[in-house]
Amino acid sequence: MAGDGARQAFLPRRVWMIPTAFLCLLLPARASVAVDYGNGATGAAIAVALFVLPLLYTVPRGRAVWNRHTWWLLAAQATLTYVPFLMFGQTWVVGLSGLLAGLVLLAVRAPLSWLLLGAIIAAEGVLRIGVYGIYPTPGSQYYTWVFVVPIDMALPLFGLVRLSDLVADLHAARTELAGLAVTRERLQAAERLQAAVGDRLATVGARSRAALAAVQNSPDQARAYVTEAGGIARQAVEQVRRTVSGERWEHNRPAPWRTVAPRLALLVLVADLGAFAIHHLMIVVDSPAGPVLTAAAVVAIVGIVVLQLYHSLAGPQGGRPRRWHLTLPLQALLPFTDYVHASLLGLPGFPAGSALLLLTGRRAWVAFAAISSSMAAYWLLLEPGDLEGALYLFGVSASTGLAVYGLSRLRDMAEEMEATRRKLARAAAEQERLRVAQDTHDLLGLGLSAIALKCDLAGRLIARDDARAQAELHALVRLAAKGRADIRAVTSGDHGLSLRTELAAARDVLATVDVRVEVRAATPGEPLPPDVDAVLATVLREAVTNVLHHSLATWCEIELIVSAATVSLRVVNNGASGKQPATLRVRKQERRTGGHGLANLAARAAAQDGRLMTRTEGGRFELTAQIPLPAVVSGRSDGEERLDPDNPTQGMGEVT
Repeated sequence: MAGDGARQAFLPRRVWMIPTAFLCLLLPARASVAVDYGNGATGAAIAVALFVLPLLYTVPRGRAVWNRHTWWLLAAQATLTYVPFLMFGQTWVVGLSGLLAGLVLLAVRAPLSWLLLGAIIAAEGVLRIGVYGIYPTPGSQYYTWVFVVPIDMALPLFGLVRLSDLVADLHAARTELAGLAVTRERLQAAERLQAAVGDRLATVGARSRAALAAVQNSPDQARAYVTEAGGIARQAVEQVRRTVSGERWEHNRPAPWRTVAPRLALLVLVADLGAFAIHHLMIVVDSPAGPVLTAAAVVAIVGIVVLQLYHSLAGPQGGRPRRWHLTLPLQALLPFTDYVHASLLGLPGFPAGSALLLLTGRRAWVAFAAISSSMAAYWLLLEPGDLEGALYLFGVSASTGLAVYGLSRLRDMAEEMEATRRKLARAAAEQERLRVAQDTHDLLGLGLSAIALKCDLAGRLIARDDARAQAELHALVRLAAKGRADIRAVTSGDHGLSLRTELAAARDVLATVDVRVEVRAATPGEPLPPDVDAVLATVLREAVTNVLHHSLATWCEIELIVSAATVSLRVVNNGASGKQPATLRVRKQERRTGGHGLANLAARAAAQDGRLMTRTEGGRFELTAQIPLPAVVSGRSDGEERLDPDNPTQGMGEVT
């Protein structure tokens, strides 16, 4: 609790402790009144019993009991509330019906709960004024006391419990909004990719089927279909590049939404302040102390209320108001200016709550304890030996201070939690946006390039080698269908790439542009972990795409090396031009950079605690991905195995 960060990490999980502590501090004060009014040990025991069910409601496990037996427990609380009137009459403790009223507000749905609250307060008034009479002496202050004390117990109990529930709910559901933002981002990405790429792939498939039908009878028409399909495929490639570059991304933010917590806290706090102020003004009016002292007392009461609002409403995230180091001591001294009325009784509770709000660490709790006990100590100076009165004043002050702190701090926490949820939602949406861009580049780029190249090849083969042309057209249909499946994989986040499949695809697409392919791979003793296999498959796909787009290669060598500790995939071609970066590495905390190409691969390798390295030498470009392996995966002692050029997946063993 010493720092704001620790406090924010602690409170959302333990907010229920604030209303529990409020009741625990209030309990001895009310029990001492029972003794002081002559109700004896029996009255004190009943007063203590009246706090049991409210305390049960504030504890998480006890809430389940309340949910199952709400009306029975309310009936038990009502019995404990009103039977003592039959036993003790007018000397029974004032205001304990406020516990019943608070439970009604918490356990019963509105508006019935508020109607029952009014009935409970009215019943207190009827019993105190109409049946048993005011105790100990009549006067306007005692009439207000009958109504103020129950309200002052009911509203803080209701406000603290309801606010703690809201904060706990916001904390528990902090990822819900993020999940919704990710879902919305995926739907929008699916729409964008479908419009940019999916429809074009559907057209490519249709044109390829039309070319198949026309190959034998109308070669020129078939060639026209294939040429059109190739142009559409290249448009799709350009659309992918534009999507990845971010030109068409829309940065949507969750709609602003304010929780009800700040309004609820402010309402309860103002009601609590108003009740105390009205009651203490009645005390001042009843006392014949003269106009000067009466005016001073009124100023003190108003000053305490105004300063409390100033401290509690200072700003978001528990901000401190200007000159708080002057206003806090002033508020703490104001209750003692009325030395004639000797008792702005519970009003030190407000500066005690302000101390918790404005100070930090141990200083806050030391100041809280000192201010809460100050009126009790003052009372003992005036009335030596009246321990019950001193205990009452301490309990009222401490419980009031904790209520003030709880209502103010929980309001801030509710706002902080909601702001955090919005921030998480934005971050999740941004991360999903970057993931989709990355996967769009890595998963769709090669397929679209292969389609364009095969269109060119099929166009050249038509009327020269119709059998091969038809085989290429059939491949085009399959590639178009696979590209549409890749769009769904991109937007769902589950692409399921396989190194075995990508090796076969690499040979096929490179052969389309007359690049000789040599594949060498060690057979692992155990299957590679799925995540590692998927990363290596993505690296291979991007490497082949780079060979197609950025080189004039005539041969390409693909090598997979599996050792006891690592797996390495090396792709070399002889089409390098210009200088390439020597090494690409991404630290673990920079896994999602949102770039594309080699930066994407570096990020994916880093996500598995691996690294990506490149080297250019003598017209050769070499790309190596190295990823650590769990101990269960190891290479065979017989080392590497040369694969059959016609079956590039031979020797891969159980790798999937």
